[in-house]
Amino acid sequence: MPRRRFAFAPVLFLALALHPALAHPAFAAPDLPLILDGNEGTAVTDDARALLFNPAAVGLRYPLELYERQQGLRWGTATNRTLLTMGGAGAYVLSDRWRTQTYGVALAFGGERFRFGVSPYRIEHATMSGGHTSDWRIGALSRPTPWLSGGLTVDRLLQHAFRGEARPREGTLGIGLRPLALVRGQSAGWGTRLTLSGDVRLDAGERWRQALVWGGAEFEPVPGLALSATLAGHREVRLGVVLRGRLWAIHGGSAGERGERHSGFGAVSVHKGEERTTFVALRERRMAVVHAGGVLADEAIGGVSLTGGDATTSAAPLHRQLQRALEDPLTRGVFLDLHHVGGMAQLEELRPRLAALRAAGKPVTAYLEEGGGRADLYLASACDRVVASEEGDFLALGLRSERRYWRDAFARVGLRVERSSTGIYKSAYRNLSVNAMPAADSEVVLRDLDTRQRLFVDAVSASRHLAPGRLQPLLDGRAWSAGDLAAAGVIDSVGYREDALRIAGRLAGLGDKPRVVDLRHAPPARREWTRRSPVAVVYAGGGIELGRSGNDLLTGPTLGSTTLIRQLERAFRAPGVRVVVFRIESPGGSSLASNLIDHAIQKLRRETHKPLIVSMGSLAGSGGYYIACHADRIYADRHTRTGAIGVLTVQPSFEGLYDKLHAHQEEFDRGDYMRGNSWSRDWTPREQAAADSTILRLYRGFVAKVADGRHMTPEAAHAVAQGRVWMGDDAHERGLVDAIGGLDDALREARTRAGVPAGEKIRLLELGRPRGSFAERLLGGWVRETLAREAQMPTFGSARMVDPEALGISN
Repeated sequence: MPRRRFAFAPVLFLALALHPALAHPAFAAPDLPLILDGNEGTAVTDDARALLFNPAAVGLRYPLELYERQQGLRWGTATNRTLLTMGGAGAYVLSDRWRTQTYGVALAFGGERFRFGVSPYRIEHATMSGGHTSDWRIGALSRPTPWLSGGLTVDRLLQHAFRGEARPREGTLGIGLRPLALVRGQSAGWGTRLTLSGDVRLDAGERWRQALVWGGAEFEPVPGLALSATLAGHREVRLGVVLRGRLWAIHGGSAGERGERHSGFGAVSVHKGEERTTFVALRERRMAVVHAGGVLADEAIGGVSLTGGDATTSAAPLHRQLQRALEDPLTRGVFLDLHHVGGMAQLEELRPRLAALRAAGKPVTAYLEEGGGRADLYLASACDRVVASEEGDFLALGLRSERRYWRDAFARVGLRVERSSTGIYKSAYRNLSVNAMPAADSEVVLRDLDTRQRLFVDAVSASRHLAPGRLQPLLDGRAWSAGDLAAAGVIDSVGYREDALRIAGRLAGLGDKPRVVDLRHAPPARREWTRRSPVAVVYAGGGIELGRSGNDLLTGPTLGSTTLIRQLERAFRAPGVRVVVFRIESPGGSSLASNLIDHAIQKLRRETHKPLIVSMGSLAGSGGYYIACHADRIYADRHTRTGAIGVLTVQPSFEGLYDKLHAHQEEFDRGDYMRGNSWSRDWTPREQAAADSTILRLYRGFVAKVADGRHMTPEAAHAVAQGRVWMGDDAHERGLVDAIGGLDDALREARTRAGVPAGEKIRLLELGRPRGSFAERLLGGWVRETLAREAQMPTFGSARMVDPEALGISN
């Protein structure tokens, strides 16, 4: 291409990177190609062609791509380009008309808003002795908004000579604009259809008026068809067209000077990363297969227990797959493969996603190959069809609660657990200090069982269009066959996987043998430059303790106050964040740590004037409620356990054991109540009274926080406190939460408060609890589950705000 140079203001920026002392005569040897297919540039090219324009953009559009190009010239010679990218790495081979070969690799680093790339390469001449050189190119790419992109490259860093000619450093500055993305809500739609670009290239030591300037445009009138044009200087014009299929693209076009055509070019590429395009065959329509199993939670926590303890599985991938199936035009239905799934609150949040698919005309078929339990049926009932295999069994569809009481057992070995709490319903660790269940605890357990049973029966019978009386007999705890459930109308049919797929295919209009795909292995192509992050989500999972979050081998995942406060500060103070969502999945813990977190929340809300929306998962009790009560709005699922507003402390005493062992103790105190802090003495009535007084003071402080945060009187807050655990609807009726809904509902509220239009896609700033080491996750699960099930041992010696978690209820 003829090199025409014109003045351009951004060259001033390049002058800082290209030191004048390095000036050399212009280099006439072959350069990397300026334009390939019609509209490439330093700021806009982000597929495999980025290897030749800006290494910082490598791997942005597709996770894997192979690109092959041929260009014919009017004098009969040709140039070839072979480009390969895999993630942020790539390699290329160029063959030019001067019988020159160029070999290069590239690596890119960074996120979507800023990236940096390096590319070493080697140039060899096929016939000249000594006709080779090696050099480097570096690049940077900034995409601060969906409509603006900026790129910078510096080439020939080493300035090695080639064929006896000097090679000065060369810089290119580019800018990209997507004007349609300026329309709020269109950044992911029409906003990606029109791209304008401008580039300026300058050698070190050249004057600004010598810069080579080119500009171009690309427009996609229909998905998959892109038309492009580039003007270089005043003379050369290149026109291009691209047809994009789902996993392929065909490029073609021509270039001419002063209206004279002098070359044509064509290229093909295959890639991983699905394009949304109109150029797809009907046979490419498919059924999405979604696998769901394990106890669902906000985060995956490993653990092995010989006594049957479960690790947790993150529910986020299921949400992403179902959302992708909803948005993907090729996906015509969903095949939901269930394998003993659990976590009722998380499943409650998945049901609306299934309803959205069905409303969009994308039927959902559930398949239970192994049968299942009540949680499997709860999720499956939200589908269009439910199929179970012939030998699949449905076990323990009812509910059961077990508690063990240890006072007499401990006394046999000389151990006593001293305990102080406020509120007749504050039952955490009470089984360590009494011999039988008090009436208040029985009341809570029975109401909890009744509520859970009602929620399950109402949801399943309504979804399956059954009278509740037909479902109730199946919940008696016996094992039922798939045929029994089909006869009762709880499932639709008995069959094997191929039968379920046939049913799913017919429902979706895909025939008896639908094409199936796991959407986790079919990522979409990346079209947007970036997404705004006006909403941050801070995940608070685990028992609340002082210090840093982690995985403790004894107590399991811990939610450290220091870590959580830092995350909240980052979320509230992030410049682009307008609303913070606080997702809580915690039974509570340290009174002091809970107070520090609550103080930080109030301070950050006051200083930043940003709203805080709380979303409660399966459990947000005691300290978990304490850190939620000053939010602007609180959401809870119907299966959420919350409340448990109370304080307690426990302390072991080994006095009886020492007596049995005939151990002699000498005691020396400075302080009348110091004896009560010793693990070697039982509490006296005076020491019990002192502990009760301290706990009562802390309880009143807790109630005052709730009254302040929920705009209640202290008397009203006390009436719903006293350690009582409430399910979601009960908590809503009593004003402890504002609305029934899951994390998606909280995010919709946050989008509204942040002023995000309905059609705009955003990227959440998500901050989760750091994971521990592999050993902590593996061994900690076994130790934790065993102790929690059998003894529910606390951390001794401090005031606690703890909910007794599931009270042994199985579902």
